[in-house]
Amino acid sequence: MLKKLAALAMLTAAFAVAPSTPAQADGYTPKIPTVTTIKVIANEAGKPVVLEVSASANHPTPPAGNIAITLATGGTAARGARALVAAPVFTTTVHFVDQAIRVEGPRLPKGKYVATAALTPDNAALFLPSSGTTQTFRVDSDDDNGSGGGGDQGAGLPNTGGPDLMWLLLGGGLVVAGAGGVSYGRRRIAAVA
Repeated sequence: MLKKLAALAMLTAAFAVAPSTPAQADGYTPKIPTVTTIKVIANEAGKPVVLEVSASANHPTPPAGNIAITLATGGTAARGARALVAAPVFTTTVHFVDQAIRVEGPRLPKGKYVATAALTPDNAALFLPSSGTTQTFRVDSDDDNGSGGGGDQGAGLPNTGGPDLMWLLLGGGLVVAGAGGVSYGRRRIAAVA
């Protein structure tokens, strides 16, 4: 019993001598990764190329900052290989806040090109810079294949139809099949009753 009282006294003395400190956060704030997006809006031969850039992060407000855009000629060494990028044809930097920015580049001849965009955020304490996002695209001929008229016919409707039409037909087929199943089931119940 005496040993237990001595141990209790030592424990009490230890707490009295060493002040207890409340738990505190260590001040570590993780930086949020960012993603830069680049899209090719217009890429006709002989006309200025139009690019659209934006940035996003897993945060309520998008990361504001400078987006560096580079446009270079490119080709592939082998099928499925990364694009080999030559000297830049066009470079610029735009300041992104919260809306996608369209950038008009130079007039390009036919060929394969690589557009790259990378974000340097204004708030470097909260956001990480994004690595270069690339978009490979091709500039094709600007002739109208002998149709004679204006070359911009139908240029306002890119990708009309295509896979979206397939989903529309599939959805319509499912609606018809469901309606047929419900109708058949109601007729059987009415015939039994």
